[in-house]
Amino acid sequence: MASSTGKVISLRFLALLLLVSVSDAKSDLRSASNAQFEIIGLHGRSVGYVEELSRHIVEVAGRYLDRSALQFPQRILVSLKPPEYVNFEGDYSVRFGERGFVNLDLRWDESLNLLTTCRALSEALLVRYSIFNYGQAGPNFLPKWPATAIGTKAYIVLRPAQSKRLIDWTEFTATPTVGSLLRRKWNEPAADLNAYLFLQAIERGGLDRRRVRSLMAQSIAGQDVAEELAGRVLSNSPTTENLGLDDWWRASFQELLTLPVEPMETMEDSRLWIEALADLSNAELKNLNLSRLWHERENEAMRELINARYELLKLRILRVNPAYFNAARSLGALFETYLASERRHKYIFNLTVFLGDLEDSRALQEKVEEALNRDRR
Repeated sequence: MASSTGKVISLRFLALLLLVSVSDAKSDLRSASNAQFEIIGLHGRSVGYVEELSRHIVEVAGRYLDRSALQFPQRILVSLKPPEYVNFEGDYSVRFGERGFVNLDLRWDESLNLLTTCRALSEALLVRYSIFNYGQAGPNFLPKWPATAIGTKAYIVLRPAQSKRLIDWTEFTATPTVGSLLRRKWNEPAADLNAYLFLQAIERGGLDRRRVRSLMAQSIAGQDVAEELAGRVLSNSPTTENLGLDDWWRASFQELLTLPVEPMETMEDSRLWIEALADLSNAELKNLNLSRLWHERENEAMRELINARYELLKLRILRVNPAYFNAARSLGALFETYLASERRHKYIFNLTVFLGDLEDSRALQEKVEEALNRDRR
């Protein structure tokens, strides 16, 4: 995984120039964008998939970072490069230049796995975040652990069944000290599960989300957070108050290895995710919604967008809260109908089923939350 810095006139121009030069008569350069990323490549389905995946990365990162500080004036440019035109070592390269431009090049072939892609997008996001918030020198003191932790978290949200396999593998690797984990820079090659488990340990150490965000922000800013971290996690439990920070980390690490994997989302997380998948307000056509989507079934760009959302839905559906499982499944059936069926009445039927399932799920969530609130009184 090569990462480098350098002065460039326009990363966007150079990336576009390279991809145009390698495109052939059978392939047109395609692009898709959102508030943080712009994706370019030779195949629309791949571009759409990575664009949706980048939204997912931002969603997870927003749990640990200041969301307002993720609204960059320049998007991160992601180039999906065929292997024969790659000029870097490893699976990806993150570069940054003047005026805040950040470029992520992905070696785009079947050997690039989902975990690495999530980590690459997360790394590029954190580099851009550090420049936006701390100036051009921000990446010089950006640590690796926040990007690796967020990228791994995003992967496990999509592939919860892989969590146990990754943790089992980590059991046979050396546990780094807290100091070495915090000091490792973003462009150093090592990327393992330790950063993710470290984030899990902090969250399980009794710190609320606001405190976790504060520690991560300080770390990204280049501050040594070891002392503050020790003061907070070691004082939260009588069993840890006499331990050193490394002792706490080793004990937390072993505890995390033995915990049962809990892949299920909260009802609120599932609701927000399904509603986001069903929301077409950011699509290229204004006033587009699911009821009007059928009329765009010959629109190739729209088909690529829906296919990308369908692929992400299939990845994450096993993690959906049971209260929203029927809604997720019926949304998948609706996407399938749009992509594969010629029968308008079938699409209308599946749309009706989805809207009904979503409304039922919302009503169930409301009842459950009311009951829980009564119990707390």
